[in-house]
Amino acid sequence: MTKRIFIHIDADAFFASVEQCLHRELRGKAIVTGRDGSIAVALSYEAKALGVKRATPIHIIRKEFPTVKMVASDYYMYKIYSDRMLSIISEHIPNIKRKSVDECSAEITDLIVDFDAAEKLTKTIQEQLQTQLSCSFSFGISTSSLLAKMASGMNKPSGLTIIDPENNTEYYNLPIKEVSGLGKKLCERLSGLGVVRIKDFIEKYPSIRKNFSLTTDDIFYQLQGKPTFRNILETLQKSMNRSRSFKVSDDKNEVYGQLVMNFEHLMRKMRAQSLLCRQVHISLKNAERNYSSLKIKLPTSSRDVEILLRHVTILFNKLWDDNQEYRYVSITFSGLSSAALVQADLFGQHIQESKNESVYRSIDLMDEKFGTSTVSLASTLIQPKKIGSHINPEKYPITMTHELLPDESVYKRLQYPYLGTIS
Repeated sequence: MTKRIFIHIDADAFFASVEQCLHRELRGKAIVTGRDGSIAVALSYEAKALGVKRATPIHIIRKEFPTVKMVASDYYMYKIYSDRMLSIISEHIPNIKRKSVDECSAEITDLIVDFDAAEKLTKTIQEQLQTQLSCSFSFGISTSSLLAKMASGMNKPSGLTIIDPENNTEYYNLPIKEVSGLGKKLCERLSGLGVVRIKDFIEKYPSIRKNFSLTTDDIFYQLQGKPTFRNILETLQKSMNRSRSFKVSDDKNEVYGQLVMNFEHLMRKMRAQSLLCRQVHISLKNAERNYSSLKIKLPTSSRDVEILLRHVTILFNKLWDDNQEYRYVSITFSGLSSAALVQADLFGQHIQESKNESVYRSIDLMDEKFGTSTVSLASTLIQPKKIGSHINPEKYPITMTHELLPDESVYKRLQYPYLGTIS
């Protein structure tokens, strides 16, 4: 039987790398994304080398690592780069599947004959990604998707690692906690049973498997290089959330403006995925970092902007306290269902909602072409100032400035990637 071969591709420090592409003055610098929130979301390798850890509070990084540059996360741009990554890879691997914004994988058995051919294909893709995106990517190749994913993280950045279980089992000595899919709690249970390394897991699992599920069985087989035996079905997303922090404000219109921006973001996602929601949940965090929350269940599932925004506004007004200052808003849509499964109502409300949605779909197309929030609801015109900036922005700028191109201004600048220098 022909050996099955899988590939896993993982972008290196993806968010930070994209920022370094867009802001060439940050190339080679220690940077942290997440300035629009309260913790470090992603780190450049230069920041990691200094000892900065992911999820560290921003104010601690400022104090302990004053040379690190803080950058507000630009998720819209990260999605564009992710789409470009997938498009480039698809030219070589048509069946590639996105696993997350910075990861993708596929079985390539039908495209190559052996590991040598897989390595040649990988180097071609790796070079093309580096040239066209100016970001680095690490590749893993093996006889199971789990081992391919593990291999992609072994030699970062710009790594290319092949795990061939038939000829090399050095990975057996890795700690069991490095196996994707087991989780912290499960690893603690395994540790209590004397399982510390992958080797222990493979040797002892047959005698202890009665304590675990089919998912763990699957991991046991994949760690030996055998493909998954499970049929993993695509499950419908159950909920979606958008949260943002900002400079402390007691202006009700400002905070509401940020909440509506979050609302618009989720509405775009629901339209793109053809989903409806049944429940709306919003949260506010005050200056003392105390939360207040409310939720409401809709009479019927909907994604009508007018109906949902009306309920969001009602919840917000109930939560708002004129004697408080706020620094964070969050909105969650839950009870999501497919629009295709919803029946028409007796009074024809769905017809009017459909007409209204055609307008918003046109706006979505404009956003895709010209950038998110090209057209927005009027209530978003008033927002908290200097979102995410809890310290003087003149002293701690988001990025260093570089010379303007012809016809550019401070308020109208072209974001273009760094593609190297010409001597």
